[in-house]
Amino acid sequence: MSADQRWVSDAQYRCIRAGLRVLSAWTRSARDPEAALARAVRYEPDGGQVVVGLATVARLLAMELAAATGVSEREVLERTGATVERLQFAATPKSG
Repeated sequence: MSADQRWVSDAQYRCIRAGLRVLSAWTRSARDPEAALARAVRYEPDGGQVVVGLATVARLLAMELAAATGVSEREVLERTGATVERLQFAATPKSG
């Protein structure tokens, strides 16, 4: 594949790599993942690239998960949203 036939532009590739670096730092940390995430984001010189990169990586992961489970990307994201809601409010005591 020549430079003219690359999958994404050089700028898009840099964004994806930035997103992957941030996620990799976050997932590699066993002791304090939240601090590792904060450091990784601060370490990146271009916050805009990180945002685009994280969004692109999220879309790629949704595509992979959709293909693996036989559902659409939209369904993957809807299920993820439902899981977030369930987890967020699972321990909320009911008043009454």
